[in-house]
Amino acid sequence: MRDDRRSWRPTAVGVLACVVAPAFGAVHGSYDPVMQVSAGASRSLTAPFEGTNLDYSGVAEPYGEASVMNAVTSLAPGTIRYPGGAVSNYWDWQTGSVNQPPSTTETASGTIKTQPGRYRTYGFTLSTLKNITRATGAVPIFDLNVMTSTLHDQIQMLKTAAQMGIPIRYVELGNELYLSKSNYLHAFPTATAYADLVASWAPAIRAAFPNVQIAAVASVSTTTLREQHWNSTLLSVAGRDVNAVTLHDYPLTSAPGNASSSPATLLAGASIEWQPVERTINALPSHLSVWLTEYNLGLGALAQGSPALGTTWEHGLYIAGLDMQELASPRVVLTDYWDLFGHSVSAQFAATTPPIATPTGRVSQLINQAMQGAEKITLLRIANDPALDGSVKSVSGVKVTVASGADRLILVNLGSKSVTLATGNVISPDASVRQLSGAPSRQTVDLRSLHLGRDLILPSYSVTVVTK
Repeated sequence: MRDDRRSWRPTAVGVLACVVAPAFGAVHGSYDPVMQVSAGASRSLTAPFEGTNLDYSGVAEPYGEASVMNAVTSLAPGTIRYPGGAVSNYWDWQTGSVNQPPSTTETASGTIKTQPGRYRTYGFTLSTLKNITRATGAVPIFDLNVMTSTLHDQIQMLKTAAQMGIPIRYVELGNELYLSKSNYLHAFPTATAYADLVASWAPAIRAAFPNVQIAAVASVSTTTLREQHWNSTLLSVAGRDVNAVTLHDYPLTSAPGNASSSPATLLAGASIEWQPVERTINALPSHLSVWLTEYNLGLGALAQGSPALGTTWEHGLYIAGLDMQELASPRVVLTDYWDLFGHSVSAQFAATTPPIATPTGRVSQLINQAMQGAEKITLLRIANDPALDGSVKSVSGVKVTVASGADRLILVNLGSKSVTLATGNVISPDASVRQLSGAPSRQTVDLRSLHLGRDLILPSYSVTVVTK
């Protein structure tokens, strides 16, 4: 039950309220309502939750450059998906190269889209991966090449990695093979063909690595007949052979026009557009966990607007809102943002030397650092949380519990008005506070470092981390 009581206090309460001004949205009067915060449901975490993908320009980054490695380290990723994405289906791990023939896809309207081939040696071998994991402490998710390689070859890759001291904890069997690309259809004409491979490969990998967690590819989309039957076929054939399934979430991919909506409408989508993902998760057998190994806004949406939506703080806010949905989902155990280095509309760092953090990169740095060492997540209940759009509320938050006992709060305000929270019953006063906030259309975002007073002001359009 929600606690709807309000207390009333002056806005200039404690050090924090004196320092932080509501730069955007409504101007405060002499008094502001103080919203009560209380602890809700909790869940334990057994995996490093927040991670990223290395794909595309990321695998070509000069990781020997100190500025590049510093950027990756500053992100504090819990996992790193290697090599990540579509290249996994064509990856040669010994040379760090891709041999990807051209492919065609028939769209829902019957149009044939052609994807050019990719033939490139990146040189991104296990030695590079070892350097990254050693510098960041991240655990790799090995996305195996189940399409153009062999079981023997892929087990040999894992054994070689283990001999190099790279942890073998998470293995993913391919990437997005439910799509109707001609190359995928040639390798796996039906969902049963892929499910049979999973049922064969998973036990063999587990025999070599008894403690490994293995995930098979599942689909959120049900647009095509192949996608409609994919999950049920996979689970009926190989559901007991894996520990988890992977899902990819790209809201607004097929409806990019929504990206031009008001900030309230777009940001509410972080909650609304998560609902089909949640329905897919709820339909899975209870023994399976979920790895969200790719998520972002759809590329069509990100490229819209001037400046492009993907380059703005509004994109960073959307990702923060989506992060909160993922953290609240009891079945999701790890997530990987798409992607680490690349174009500034979609990546966490623009692929420059030195790399430049994008708004989503700034969000990821703040949230990932707060999630380091997390062992438990507790949802926060916020009384009288103002409406953002329809039934979606503006403010969301979680309490992160780590082994050292240094509890942290992650709070997101997607609304156009600042709010004041009474946080004394979830974290002690005089904690340290870091806040990102700015107008949604901005391409840069301000970071403030403060000390918590009696109450906590969340500026409009802000992401806040409080550390005990």
